[in-house]
Amino acid sequence: MLHRTIRRARRELELWMILASLTTLPFWFSDLDLRLAALFYRPGRVGDVWPYQHWGLWEVLYDYAFPFTVWSGIVALAVYVVGHFHAYTRRFRLRALYILLVIAIGPGLVVNLIVKDHWGRARPVHVTQFGGEYQYTPPLQFGHTPDKSFVCGHCAVGYTFFVLYFLSQSHKLLYFGLTLALAWTMGLTRMTSGGHFVSDILWSGYLVFLVAYLLYYGWYVRATKLHLRSKH
Repeated sequence: MLHRTIRRARRELELWMILASLTTLPFWFSDLDLRLAALFYRPGRVGDVWPYQHWGLWEVLYDYAFPFTVWSGIVALAVYVVGHFHAYTRRFRLRALYILLVIAIGPGLVVNLIVKDHWGRARPVHVTQFGGEYQYTPPLQFGHTPDKSFVCGHCAVGYTFFVLYFLSQSHKLLYFGLTLALAWTMGLTRMTSGGHFVSDILWSGYLVFLVAYLLYYGWYVRATKLHLRSKH
């Protein structure tokens, strides 16, 4: 069991490194980011050059993404606390704490407070190619603007569902696919308003996945084993 867990952890980390490299290089050696952003840009529409952002579903997803994350964290915290006193919820206590930690450290600390607030990458709406004043910078390169394009904060909400991938033992591919579908839909809403590049969306996922990965194998697996031993 331990060897299988170690093998899976090593394989997941290797795939993370390969995918992160292969999907970042094209944005350094081509204008792919700009071309994809241009799909939603309509320079001929005076006063509304990003018209697709006004579709109702996009606005709902944008408005409720962060409240959903906050409430998910509150529910996870409640389950963890109640688990100390209630026998039925006790078995969900570690899982609830894992979910809470991923939300707090992934989207909360790493994505928004550390990376997003300090990277300085210009948003599509503010680069010169789309009528703005700042120069485009490729992903991972620090910018010198007040913008917070890298990485996508709203997408991180969707990527938080990677917790289900790690916690599941029999439906990993299903949860992985659902997580990507939700996060990329969220990313699409941000692209329609010129808020983010595709590379912002991808790297949001890489960061949240890495946080969920490190917490799962670095803490949750060990904590679960210690908990099981204490019961025997």
